[in-house]
Amino acid sequence: MTNIGVFDSGLGGLTVLRELVKEKRANYYYLGDNKNIPYGNRTRKEIKDLSKKIVKFLDKKDIDFFIVACNTMSVLALDDLKKYFNKKFISISEAGVKEALNVDGDVFVMATKATCERHFYKEKIEENSNKKVYEVACKKLVDYIESGYIEGEKLDRDLKNYLKLANEKKTENIILACTHYPIIEDQIRKNLLYEANIIDPAKVLSENIKFKESKDTNIEIYMTDANDVTEKMVQKIMNMDISVKQANI
Repeated sequence: MTNIGVFDSGLGGLTVLRELVKEKRANYYYLGDNKNIPYGNRTRKEIKDLSKKIVKFLDKKDIDFFIVACNTMSVLALDDLKKYFNKKFISISEAGVKEALNVDGDVFVMATKATCERHFYKEKIEENSNKKVYEVACKKLVDYIESGYIEGEKLDRDLKNYLKLANEKKTENIILACTHYPIIEDQIRKNLLYEANIIDPAKVLSENIKFKESKDTNIEIYMTDANDVTEKMVQKIMNMDISVKQANI
C-alpha cells in the first residue's frame, strides 16, 4: 500500500487531494492547518516551523512521500523540509511553473502575499522563457473561502480589484497559485472581461504524478480546527460524505 501525506494551510489543498483521488489509488492522509490560517500573512520562520509540525504529525502514518499542496509552504519551506526529513516532497508550485512553461503567452499569477513576495513563479518562468509574468497578492480570498463564503457581492468586488491588471493586459494565462482558489474558479472567470487559460496546478500535479498504486483508496482528513463549517466545506470540495478528524500539532 502506498501512503501519501498531503498538507496545506487549510482547505485549499483539498483541491489537490480531490484531483489525486480521481487519478490514483492510494492511502491518503491530509492535514489542513486552518487554526493558523492565513499562512500568506505570516513570517517565513513561522511558515517553516508550522510546516515541520505538520510533517511530524503526518509522518506517524508511515508516509511514503509528501505532497506540499500549499503554494506558500512550497516556496518558503520546501528546502528546509527536504533537509530536515529523510522523505520525498512533491511541490505544487513546481507543477504550476512546469505547466506555465508549456503554454503560449504571458502569465498572471494570483497568490498569497507571502508567495508573491518570494517571486517564485515570476523568477522561474521568466528565467526559462521570454514570457512576462505579473503577480497580484489576493489577500482576502483565503479568509473568504475558509469561512465558507465562496460567492457574493463582497467576493466579486475584491475579485474585480485583484483581476484589474489581468483585464487590462488581457494576459493569456492565469495561474491559481494558491490551492484555495480553484474552489472559486467560477467566480474568477465571471469577473474576467476576456477568455483566459486558467492553470490549476492541482490538476497538473495529479495527472503527472507516478507511483505504485494501491488496490483501494482510503482517505483520512485532519484539520487543526475541526468545526462544523470546515466539515461542510470539506464535503463540498471533495464531493463525498467524509468526516473530519481533529489534529493537534
